[in-house]
Amino acid sequence: MEYLSGDLKDLNMQLEDVEKRKYLAIRVIQAQEEERSRVAREIHDGPAQVLSNVVLKAEICEKLIETDINKAKEELKNLKQIVRESLVDVRRIIYALRPMSLEDIGLIPTLKKYMDKFSYETGITVNFQKRGIEKEVHDKNVALTIFRVVQEALNNVYKHSGAKHASVIMEFTAIDIVITVSDKGKGFNIQEIKVDKDDNMGGFGLFSMKERIELLDGTMEIKSCPGKGTTIRVVLPYV
Repeated sequence: MEYLSGDLKDLNMQLEDVEKRKYLAIRVIQAQEEERSRVAREIHDGPAQVLSNVVLKAEICEKLIETDINKAKEELKNLKQIVRESLVDVRRIIYALRPMSLEDIGLIPTLKKYMDKFSYETGITVNFQKRGIEKEVHDKNVALTIFRVVQEALNNVYKHSGAKHASVIMEFTAIDIVITVSDKGKGFNIQEIKVDKDDNMGGFGLFSMKERIELLDGTMEIKSCPGKGTTIRVVLPYV
């Protein structure tokens, strides 16, 4: 009976795991579609509108060249500025989709570059620490997920915590990488911000992080309390 019960228990665990994987796969597909929609809106509202304006400005310049060359030069100068601003916008969208420097300069330099940019744009100081013997992360999915974890966590610090300082610690152990992002800001009640399969709102975007981490056989732990800040700890295997 114990043997049979054990088999049934294992079977139930396997079925639960299959259901969980199926659910996570559906959520990933939904997240991909939401991301495509978001990017489409950003391109439509940003670069697409600017390009329409560029065409209009170019037509004005064509007409002015024959009648008022100085005015044409002024319009061309304005047009050049518009194109420069649009180029910055396009690069921002591309970087948000995939930080290309990950493949060029590696994970740690890319993270440092991002944190410097984040501090410059938000005024929030980020203290970065690296512990243990650094190992190369060969799996691109793991490297990209680590980057997204830091990106999302710091974005939460900026949007919700009210903190002026944040800490990012990356620890290399024998079998995995531990990423800890913390702040001493407002914090929140964990019970009010769910991070499970019943939380359709995704709790500050944490759900998307959690399911992505679990698909890579990792874990995510969130500790927070009103008035005492927030700590997000993620453990990911190298492969």
